[in-house]
Amino acid sequence: MKMRWAADAPPWAARAEAVIAQGKGFFRDAGIEETEIEVIAGERKGIEALLNGKMDFLSGLARKALIAHSQGAPIRIIGISKNKIRAGLAVDPKLGDPKNLKGKTVAVGIFGAVVERLSKMSVKLLGVDPDQVNYVEVGTGSKRIAAVLKGEIQAAIMMNSHVEAARLAGLKVYETISGLYPKYAFHVLSTTCETLEKRPGLVTAMLEGCVRGHRVLRDDANIEQVAPLFSAQVPGGSREEWEAERKDVLLSCTYDLEIEDDALGYAVKFEQEWGLLPQAYDYRPIVERRPLEEALRRIDGRRA
Repeated sequence: MKMRWAADAPPWAARAEAVIAQGKGFFRDAGIEETEIEVIAGERKGIEALLNGKMDFLSGLARKALIAHSQGAPIRIIGISKNKIRAGLAVDPKLGDPKNLKGKTVAVGIFGAVVERLSKMSVKLLGVDPDQVNYVEVGTGSKRIAAVLKGEIQAAIMMNSHVEAARLAGLKVYETISGLYPKYAFHVLSTTCETLEKRPGLVTAMLEGCVRGHRVLRDDANIEQVAPLFSAQVPGGSREEWEAERKDVLLSCTYDLEIEDDALGYAVKFEQEWGLLPQAYDYRPIVERRPLEEALRRIDGRRA
C-alpha cells in the first residue's frame, strides 16, 4: 500500500503522530510500504488537496472539514488529534488596563482564519469595541511575541503552547477564550468517502500507525528518540520550541485520537455563532468511528 498524508501546518506537535509513525516504522508494520508526508500550508488548500484526490488523508482544522461537509463535500472525520482550545491576548504590560487597546494594534495570524475571529472576540471580552482596534497579520506565534516585545504592536492573539511562551517572555496574557471551550475539536484527521469505501485497509493502517505514534509522543521516556525527527521542522530548528509544543500536546490532545462528541459539539457551536455553519447542522454524519475502533483492536492484538 501507498499512502499520501498531509497536514495544513507543520506537523511538529499536535499533528506529529504521522511523522513519528513514519520515522519509527509503524506505518510499515501496519502494511503501508510507501508513505508521503507533505505540509500544505493553508486551511483551504489542505481541504482542496484532500477533496481533489491529491492526498488520502488530511490532518487539519476541524472547522474546515465541518464547513465543507455542510456544503455537501464527501468528507469524513476519522480521528481527533486535539480537543481543547487555549487562547487569548498577549498584551504589552506597558499598556496597563487592557481597555487602553482602543486605537491600538493587535496582531492576528492570518486574516480570514480562526485566529482573526479569536482576536476580535478577545478584544471584545476585554471591554473594547473590536471595530476600534487596528489589526495586522503577523504569521507565527513566535513572531507575534517578538513584535509585541519590540513595540511594533500592542497585543497579539496566542494559541495553545504560545500562551505560556508569551507569559514566559514577560507579556501580560489574558486567556479570554480558554474557559469558553473546555472541549473543542481543533485538529482532526479526515479522509474522503471514496477512500473509506475503496481502501478501508489503508484507513485502518494509517490510524494504527498514527495511534502508535501519538502514544510515543506522549511518553516522556521517548523524548530523546523523538526529538531528532522534528528538529528540522521547527521554525529555526529550536529544540525548545518543539518541547513547548509537545507539552501543549500532553495538555490538550485526546488520548488515542478518540472522537469526542463534546469536542465536536463545541466546534460546531463556535462556527454557528459566526454564521459559518447552519443552525440545524448535525455533525454526526461526518464521523466515521469504525476504522479507529479496528485500528485499536489491531494494536491490542500486537501487544497480546
